[in-house]
Amino acid sequence: MVEKHSMREAPHSIYRMGEQGSRGNLIGRNIGNYRIVTELGSGAMGQVYFAEHMVMGRRAAIKVIREELSSNADMVQRFVNEARSVNRIGHPNIVEITDFGELDKRYYIMMEMLEGETLEERLERVQHLDEASALHIAMQVADALGAAHELGVVHRDLKPENIFLTRRGGRNDFVKVLDFGIAKLTTQLTPTDATIPGMILGTPHYMSPEQCYGDSQLDHRSDVYSLGIVLYRMLTGRLPFEGATLQRLLLAQIGETPPPPRDLNSEVTERTQGIILRTLEKNREHRFPDMRSLRAALDGTGPVQPAIERTRELASPAPELAVTPLPTVEPDKDQPRRVGSRLAKILLDRIRSDRLVLPSIPTVALQCLELLNKPELGLAKVVEAIGQDPIVAPQVIRRAHSALHGGSERVRTIEQAVSRLGARQLRALLVELSARRLFESRNAAIRKLFHELWEHSLAVAQVARMLALRRRDIDADAAYLAGLLHDVGKPVSAALLLEAERVAAKQAAAWLASDAWLGVISECHREVGVAMARSWNLPDDLVLAIARSARYSNEGPGSITSVVCFANALVKRAGIYPGAFDLEKNDALVREGGDLYCMSEAAITALTAIIQDEEAQRNTLPS
Repeated sequence: MVEKHSMREAPHSIYRMGEQGSRGNLIGRNIGNYRIVTELGSGAMGQVYFAEHMVMGRRAAIKVIREELSSNADMVQRFVNEARSVNRIGHPNIVEITDFGELDKRYYIMMEMLEGETLEERLERVQHLDEASALHIAMQVADALGAAHELGVVHRDLKPENIFLTRRGGRNDFVKVLDFGIAKLTTQLTPTDATIPGMILGTPHYMSPEQCYGDSQLDHRSDVYSLGIVLYRMLTGRLPFEGATLQRLLLAQIGETPPPPRDLNSEVTERTQGIILRTLEKNREHRFPDMRSLRAALDGTGPVQPAIERTRELASPAPELAVTPLPTVEPDKDQPRRVGSRLAKILLDRIRSDRLVLPSIPTVALQCLELLNKPELGLAKVVEAIGQDPIVAPQVIRRAHSALHGGSERVRTIEQAVSRLGARQLRALLVELSARRLFESRNAAIRKLFHELWEHSLAVAQVARMLALRRRDIDADAAYLAGLLHDVGKPVSAALLLEAERVAAKQAAAWLASDAWLGVISECHREVGVAMARSWNLPDDLVLAIARSARYSNEGPGSITSVVCFANALVKRAGIYPGAFDLEKNDALVREGGDLYCMSEAAITALTAIIQDEEAQRNTLPS
């Protein structure tokens, strides 16, 4: 029910975001023909005030950017984008912006005053909605976002708090989509419009996997995913993905399959469940291609699945990496991207259905890692377990006796080695030895390549440790492992690719040029690396670093992801990487890392020389 208010009374609305107050002394001020009456609340970017037209009594909400953000060009631009985006769209299901301007060097947006409640408030009150009501709301949101997408505007922060339910023209639950403050204009970007690569913008519970990766090239299918999560919650009262930490939540968005809605609410129809699950596809190519097709599915006039069901390349379980051969393509510069994209789809399908055969961690390493997580047991059982493995035992002794850990006394027993290394470094070594096995191959064609990939990973790990030791907020051992494992998905992807090539060769279909082989696995290895690390029960920060180490984290220099990204760029600059890569892009990452970690160009040059020297020394040592 819509409440009635006096002229001086602020209506209940979305804009009531916090305690009332008088920040900035704007109450009583005039903006055009409007007088500011009271503050309704505040958000991350500014305060929202209730204002009245001094002659006509018309009500308005005025959002004013925070005083401390007014000098921040990026924040001001984002504020301007909101007004520009909404004004361009002009859809009845999007909150109307009536004016935009500046007051005391603070920008403001004047909006229609909405009375009612947010979808978040509704769901907090009733837990979940019946299917008809949920579909009614979702169709209006799809209409609004569809209009935005047609003009190249992606919302990027769709959630129940930004869906307002009001009454309009005798209709209940008339939707107004709010807060285009981080919307992206995909058709006309300027440098200040562009998102910083790697920065996470949005609300994690409703973000698409590509948002979680920090992808700067988000498109309208990200909003399709977010609307799917909103619909899931409306019908089940629960979110499809949860996490005790931000890292765990992001990893769930990236790699976990949600419980089917009908498992939580039996009244959800099969058709609606199919719509939701398609919107929540991890690969955006498999979602509804646009809001128009999603809207048609919601109202029953369009199909739930594509007209041509996508090929299930690996539908039957198999103990080995058997695949249907990939299509023949002509060698060209786009070949790695095309084949890599196809291979990534195959891998993702297998990961999500638990049909990707991932290398398991060696038994002795698994036993020791479990024992190391129980310090009350002491190290005696760890020593006993290592002693039973004729391959691991000598390597543990060799590492303990190395210059990095050694002392004047020679290590002769496993007990001495374990004692010298300690639990943390022993844990890192066991994971390293397990990962090393993945980069070995009997195939002569890729043996050298795998060796070079491993050398690259070792160098990144050592540089990541070096960078971490310069700071107090990063675990150096964790940084080392994250650097070592950042490319761990490549050998697993390579195994699948080799099998596909073997099948193609039998059919006389030479579909992949040899110089494009590494480019293909580089296109699709991260998802496999994440699945690999999670199957080994590695810590969340390591898993997230594998997923996102191609770009810097918005958490800043104290993030392991950022350390690995910088280390990777430095090692590539030093020439320790098999195959080609984008030199210009890599140099940009090095410069950005130098700024992030306060390293001058001279210091970076000196560090690069050290990396090259250590690599040369490592290559002169016996294996």
